[in-house]
Amino acid sequence: MKRKLALLLMVLLLGVTVAGCISQSEETQATTQTTKETPTTTTQIQEQITQTEKPKYPMVITDFAGRNVTIEKEPQKIVSLAPSITETLYFLGALEKVVGITKFDDFPENVKEGREIVGGFSDPNIEIIASLKPDLIIATSMHMQYLDQLEKIAPVIIVDPKNIEEIYKQIELLGKVLNKEDYAENVIDDMKAKISSITSTVKDEPKPKVLYIAWWNPIYTAGKKTFIGDLIELAGGKNIFDDAEGWAQVSVEEILARNPDVIILTPHSGITAEELCNTELAKTDAIKNGKVFTISDDNILVRPSPRIVYGLEELAKFIHPEAFNIEIEPLTCNVEQSANASG
Repeated sequence: MKRKLALLLMVLLLGVTVAGCISQSEETQATTQTTKETPTTTTQIQEQITQTEKPKYPMVITDFAGRNVTIEKEPQKIVSLAPSITETLYFLGALEKVVGITKFDDFPENVKEGREIVGGFSDPNIEIIASLKPDLIIATSMHMQYLDQLEKIAPVIIVDPKNIEEIYKQIELLGKVLNKEDYAENVIDDMKAKISSITSTVKDEPKPKVLYIAWWNPIYTAGKKTFIGDLIELAGGKNIFDDAEGWAQVSVEEILARNPDVIILTPHSGITAEELCNTELAKTDAIKNGKVFTISDDNILVRPSPRIVYGLEELAKFIHPEAFNIEIEPLTCNVEQSANASG
């Protein structure tokens, strides 16, 4: 009897063990099968996502002239019809795609190497542009008169920023068209950070009256709705001709009546700071106190490209050197010069 009972217990234990092994084997097979199926399932999902993603090109954009322009594919050969456009493309990391530029392009330093000159700023050579077989032409509102001819060659985008906010818009637009959105975002962020730093530095400083002389004889200055007018304000100054429209011709008498505290010249204004000592402007507080400065490069003030922040910084340091902890040697007019000007 005991032997039968023991034998029965052994049979039962053996059955439990076999059942466990079978169960474990089935689980292993199921896991293996699932593992084998997973890559296929993932691949199928990825393929479905790819199929539902909207392709980047062709794209339709609206340019600064309000025109809808279709870009069929990512541009590889670009003609730039303004130095500011070329500079912007450089900051976007797309300069290697530029095949044609104007004779006035000078930034970056080697920009003319390996690129065709397609004319001046306002007089592009249509035949040369066509010979380059570009797939994109970027122009300004000045080139609208050539639009019909240019559109027969390639899609044409018009950009024409009038203030810093529109420079951001230009960078964003070209970044989208050229598949350089990340570059565009970084460039805009860097510009905003630089401008914020400058304006924060001068925000508590007094606002001296500033005269910008773009050209002498006749005297031309920057009024409102100009980059320079905006930059003077951002740099912590007060543009004495902010009531004038655009680039305005002004008289010596008007300048004397408004009596600037600071005078800014350009390297190509037709007069030097020292030569101003021999003019009627020697009577202004700016010259009396030696506050006459020459910007290093007028292009950093007038070209609507990312470089404009360097122009802003230079202006701010001229207007408020103390805020930046720098010293600038003042203009000194000798007694004879001042006497001649007064006479």
